[in-house]
Amino acid sequence: MIIITNNDDFSFKIDLDGELIYIQGHNHFSLIRSLLRKFSQALFVSPFLYDDFGSLFDGVIQKNHTIELITTCSPRGHDQFKKPYSLNSFATDLKKNTGEWPVINIDQKLHSKIYIFYKGGSPIIGLVTSANLTCSGLNHNNETGIIVKDVKVLAELEQSARNNLDYINISEYQLGLMLSAVSTVREMRKFEDEDDEEIGLSNILNNNCTPSHGNTRIKLKDNARYYIKVSGEKDFPIYPEDEEKFNDPHAALTFSKAPGSIAQGDCLLEVAVGGACFLSYYCCASGIFERTSIEKKSNPAHKRWPFYMYCNNLSIAYGESWFKEPLYYDSLIAEFLENNPNADVTPSGAKHIVGAIQFGNSYFEVTKEFGQFVRAKIDNHFASQGIQRALLT
Repeated sequence: MIIITNNDDFSFKIDLDGELIYIQGHNHFSLIRSLLRKFSQALFVSPFLYDDFGSLFDGVIQKNHTIELITTCSPRGHDQFKKPYSLNSFATDLKKNTGEWPVINIDQKLHSKIYIFYKGGSPIIGLVTSANLTCSGLNHNNETGIIVKDVKVLAELEQSARNNLDYINISEYQLGLMLSAVSTVREMRKFEDEDDEEIGLSNILNNNCTPSHGNTRIKLKDNARYYIKVSGEKDFPIYPEDEEKFNDPHAALTFSKAPGSIAQGDCLLEVAVGGACFLSYYCCASGIFERTSIEKKSNPAHKRWPFYMYCNNLSIAYGESWFKEPLYYDSLIAEFLENNPNADVTPSGAKHIVGAIQFGNSYFEVTKEFGQFVRAKIDNHFASQGIQRALLT
């Protein structure tokens, strides 16, 4: 067993497909930097973070690095004032060097400290330790950790870290909302960092961030309206055989006209032109944005669909594999009307959606009864794959 402590020298070797890689150092900080030089993929799990990741990342992060983070973001007390800035340092430092915004996940009850490094997507080596991802934790505190090389154990550690996520894939837009909330409260209300009063981060997380499969605290608002979001068009249809995935956790859904009636918390059921089936469903998580004139000139799609809003994907697993067992809207509507003969599909009394789609609408409203029926059908897809989905009532 290889034990890592701060201020004690260590050295060991890794057999990587017959190539011996030598690692040496004298604390957690030097260990992680050494491993980042050897491995371009990593998962960091830690409730506390550096204020500034520059010292950890400088000189070791390259274009091909991908580092995923699991951490907390407490909506109360000291952490709510510091954590958004720590997350911003982590993400912007990586984006500056790799060109990509990293994956950031939130587990509000996290206490574990785990660091796993991969090659080609397979875990190779990991560290289970008492050391948080902070300057004190990696350099100065009396911390102890052990090196793990067993691939099966590493996979189990990774899975255990993902089992209790609350929010996934925090986007640059979402983090920007958190930073703005902290800045506004500090400026307007003169909060001290130690104040144990909420400043609004819980509302931002609940209303703007994508919940994990197991997060049962997030619900659509009581008066949520339901809409069909039409994707694709006659010249660019979407068919199951194309196997295009619709699993973006925080999608920017586009529209030909400003969707003025859609509000934050409403539900959008995405359907495919061509495939005539459902692709995924979302909760609206922002206001309406319009592409700039430069964006419209440089991208024909932006000119055709200039308006967009951010929406949280509440059916990621279905959107990942919808093409394997498509839910065709003809058959779903027929089943809905058979079970509810007096119900309508749209508020105007229509019994189908094909007319509105053929008319060229990029979105239109459906009844709450039909919307909930479709959601339940999509959610059953999770159950059929053994994925618990207790989200939304």
